[in-house]
Amino acid sequence: MEIEFGAYAVPVILTVILGIVYKFVTFGDKYKALISVLIGIGLGILAIPYKGIDWSVVSIVDHAIYGLMTGAAAVGLYELQRTVTKPRG
Repeated sequence: MEIEFGAYAVPVILTVILGIVYKFVTFGDKYKALISVLIGIGLGILAIPYKGIDWSVVSIVDHAIYGLMTGAAAVGLYELQRTVTKPRG
């Protein structure tokens, strides 16, 4: 099993996308995690034809779960970045 760089870069890329989306569109704080997870699931499912995998139930579920975990990781990274760069006071 080889390590794919894209598998580890996707949460960082999704964090950047979320930072841009949150800057231009205002959402309540309680919806940010939901939006991130939904975008992650969508990107995970869109990765199926990119990888050249057949559209089967197993691959759809695997990529949807990967997208869910990616969205959750992106929320954590975004909140960490926001707290670190937020001025104290």
